Amino acid sequence: MNSKGSNSTHHTLPSEWYFDPAHFQRELKSIWWDEWLCVARAGELGEPGQFKVIRVGSQQVIITRNPKGKLQAFHNTCRHRGSLLCESDSGSFHSGRIVCPYHAWVYSLDGELQNTPRLNESDDFNRKDYSLYQVAVDSWAGFIFINLAGIPASELKTRIAEEANPLSNWPMQELLIAHRQVHHVDCNWKVFWENFLECYHCPNIHRELCALVPLYGQGVTSPEDLPEDHPLLAASAQTLLKPGAVTWSGDGFTTLPWFDGLSREEQTIGMTFFNLWPSVFIVAHVDYVRSVQVMPDGPEKTRLTVDWLVSPETMDREALDIPGLVAFGQQVVLEDARVCELNQKGLHSQRHRSGVLTEKERDVLAFDQWVMARLGD
Repeated sequence: MNSKGSNSTHHTLPSEWYFDPAHFQRELKSIWWDEWLCVARAGELGEPGQFKVIRVGSQQVIITRNPKGKLQAFHNTCRHRGSLLCESDSGSFHSGRIVCPYHAWVYSLDGELQNTPRLNESDDFNRKDYSLYQVAVDSWAGFIFINLAGIPASELKTRIAEEANPLSNWPMQELLIAHRQVHHVDCNWKVFWENFLECYHCPNIHRELCALVPLYGQGVTSPEDLPEDHPLLAASAQTLLKPGAVTWSGDGFTTLPWFDGLSREEQTIGMTFFNLWPSVFIVAHVDYVRSVQVMPDGPEKTRLTVDWLVSPETMDREALDIPGLVAFGQQVVLEDARVCELNQKGLHSQRHRSGVLTEKERDVLAFDQWVMARLGD
């Protein structure tokens, strides 16, 4: 399956890996608590003291900015007796202090313990020894990433470089969130990614998407997967969209301004994808960018945070039609969510130990191999 025309047969991951609680814990430790995870847009924390709480399995992480505007991240845990520090998912720390709601221990926005009210500190008690538990945090393209490993295996920029970033011509840093939707899908996180990585299902599930992207109507994601004499090959050399279409929308057209600096190919091809397993994929168009953050909420629950990102110029337009901007992408996400939930339910069959992958699903195979490598299998 690793090359076009290969007749090799490959199987999916074991079925229990998609619902077994013990295996889910194994993946949390070996993947989700060890990889760089995309968790927010930098603009969500625009001022010092603003905070956001991120949940990754059983772990909670506070992200904030110190007085100099530097990103900081800590476990949402007081060093006294382990109480949660933040009860809400977002907000602002008053007076630039993080105060435990239990016994009122006070920390700076850099995580340093500043005050222990009503405590007679002993001679061997050193406040410097009880700073908040630091979490590695960094940013790229206007996105905030965290890494729960004590010492990350590599820097974020190294991890990004491994993927040959195709978004360099988009002004990613300055884009603003025009709209956000959060979807809770009853499936394992790997089921969602495997569905995203193949278009074998597209003709049955995404009728409107296949009309917009004729290649998807053939059940493939790349022109390389078409027969050499297929008529779509000539068209795909110019654009992947239907004739006249320029972006992902109901009719393929847009009234929004196009991004400056895009190459002729980026303008004509109509869509540019960037995936960073396990936590995010980004789809860039000529007029907007859509990002989908993926987060596991349990062995059979996945949270999707979908952002539609636009330029400040577009954001300031009084006539910006948010429903029109998001309708097409929302439909695709809901269609994918439905079949992912069907897939999840079927995996519980006691007879189904694993599935089989077709040639059209070689990207699924690559993802499964990535998962196995992270688990040491």
